[in-house]
Amino acid sequence: MDNYLEVYEHWYPRSYGLDDYPTECHVTYSGTERRMIFEKLTDTQQAFVNQQRKYEIRSLFLQQHYLQTSDWEFVALNIDDEYERGVHSQLKCACGRPLKYQFVIKSKSQRQEIRLGIQHFKDHLGISQQVAEEIKKGVAHVDLALDELLWLTEKELSFPEDLWQRYVFAYYRNNTLRRSLALNHTLAKRVVQFRHAQMPLFIGDYLSIVSEINQIDREVFERQEKNFLADKNIFEAYLADFQQDIQAPIYLERQFWKHKLTDFIQLEHYGAETAEEAKIRYFDELLSFLLSLKNGTQAIRKIRSFRRYHQTKYGNEELAIFIIEKYQHYQFTQNFFLAIPKVYRVGIKKAIQRKQKKGSG
Repeated sequence: MDNYLEVYEHWYPRSYGLDDYPTECHVTYSGTERRMIFEKLTDTQQAFVNQQRKYEIRSLFLQQHYLQTSDWEFVALNIDDEYERGVHSQLKCACGRPLKYQFVIKSKSQRQEIRLGIQHFKDHLGISQQVAEEIKKGVAHVDLALDELLWLTEKELSFPEDLWQRYVFAYYRNNTLRRSLALNHTLAKRVVQFRHAQMPLFIGDYLSIVSEINQIDREVFERQEKNFLADKNIFEAYLADFQQDIQAPIYLERQFWKHKLTDFIQLEHYGAETAEEAKIRYFDELLSFLLSLKNGTQAIRKIRSFRRYHQTKYGNEELAIFIIEKYQHYQFTQNFFLAIPKVYRVGIKKAIQRKQKKGSG
């Protein structure tokens, strides 16, 4: 079966077509409505919504450079969702005034941290009333954006597992292309957070994932690539690993998809060695080390020693750790090679061939 989409339909006939998902939302909740829906969420979901709110507000400050010329940096915005003016508040300004929104800022020079309401925040930092109003509008806009998540939960939509599986399948197929696409790691890592909280995705994120899936589909069919490893067990092991792997340092934005070894390590040239000779030496060393782990004696000491050696000579200790862990779990099976960058997949396979050739020579 050459068509990889036919393969997927054959493996998962009941989840091949993605379930319907809203494509727009125009709802705006009042504070009371927002609080009522929020209270229906699980503790994990509530923590996730609060985390999203703080993340979006922190991004607002960074993008607008509100504190760029100041000695102060934005730390967090604390929000009292149960705040009622003149009734009760859990948050206070440095002056003692009760607050719904409490801005936490820290001095870059003295590391002193203070907590302020918007008025004293403006006065303390010497920002204009116009900027203070922009900040207030930005904070309010974040709440409006989060209304979309609350609306989706009210519609009893949960995290779209069908999309997740199809998304990882697209990653899996991309990994087997002759020249893989540089996918949006930040998007995938963000989706993992939604999945962990079992929250529906923002509509924009959902559509972005569908767009990436379609991009890979087009790449496959336009290039007419048919060398697809159609093994359900291999894919499901890849699927089980993906949520953890996508958060590893090796998956830094676009790094995993780089095409040169020097995009990953500092490959030094010694003596009369050419770049190709240095590359061969590196992979022969890596293969020799991995094979030494087959003998389980003193494995911990060997790994510790190799990590130090790799960091000192080549840099990128996190990469070495990742490859070692995958090898210990999978040995030289297909799942090992799928998990590591293609540069390493090709380099280690060639090192194995060289070793086998020497052994038979």
